[in-house]
Amino acid sequence: MTSSTWEQMRDADAFETLGELFPDALSSHAFLEDLGIRPALLPPFAPPLPAASWWRAVCRTVAQGRFKGVSLADLLDRAAARYPGHTGLGALAGRGAATGLRVLCLMSAPLDETRLRLGAEQRVIREAAARSAGRLTVAVHPAARVSDILPQLQAFGPRIVHFAGHGTDDGRLLFEDEAGTSAAVPVRALADALALHAPLDCVVLNSCWSAAYADALLGCADTVVGTDGELGDDAAIAFAEGFYGSLAHSDAVDRACAAGRAALGLRGHAPDEVHHVSRGTRAA
Repeated sequence: MTSSTWEQMRDADAFETLGELFPDALSSHAFLEDLGIRPALLPPFAPPLPAASWWRAVCRTVAQGRFKGVSLADLLDRAAARYPGHTGLGALAGRGAATGLRVLCLMSAPLDETRLRLGAEQRVIREAAARSAGRLTVAVHPAARVSDILPQLQAFGPRIVHFAGHGTDDGRLLFEDEAGTSAAVPVRALADALALHAPLDCVVLNSCWSAAYADALLGCADTVVGTDGELGDDAAIAFAEGFYGSLAHSDAVDRACAAGRAALGLRGHAPDEVHHVSRGTRAA
């Protein structure tokens, strides 16, 4: 990759884009580790250095060939694959627009709450996408913070938003704060954020008490999936496996909801433990 590509990235504000998508050391290091770059080799990432300036320096180092086997083309291609709805990254990476059903997974397990098996849930969703022959395009954002919600929606442009984490019986979802502890988001505030990208095909709330939120979200999504009571790990994973396994073969959301409930029954759970509400219908 020649230096002109670094200049193209500069002219296209790509460093600012990378700084928005990977705004801190945790997310940036995790992304670059996937490319084979060890964090110990990277420059310090700490305030007051803006994230865009840090990415500018990192990309300059990559362009100079200091990370063996990693080029700017690799970095851009991986970022565009992570955020296929981002047209700017796609253009720089030479990718066309993503054609699959785009699913944004926001996963949150605050340190001060009961531990959840979100890794297993993430795995079954990714496996479904891998079997889908391009029908499903999935972006998973672990340890999702309140500050991540709007940038992730903007960057990915999802048709389905999947939340996995804790919910409360008074209408809040628990994201994380900067320290990794609970940050409650009222469902109506989340609805306002999702409405900026409406209409969505579906919002899946794989969390406790989430069926009570359905009406508030139907203004921005055709279908909302939730549960009336507590939702255990095994049930959440089973539903995700059935739901996304169906979407890997067909984009019919109602059919996917039925497949999710069938998977619950096969695992020994009550099939109505999770149900869905669609516009103009009652809970199914």
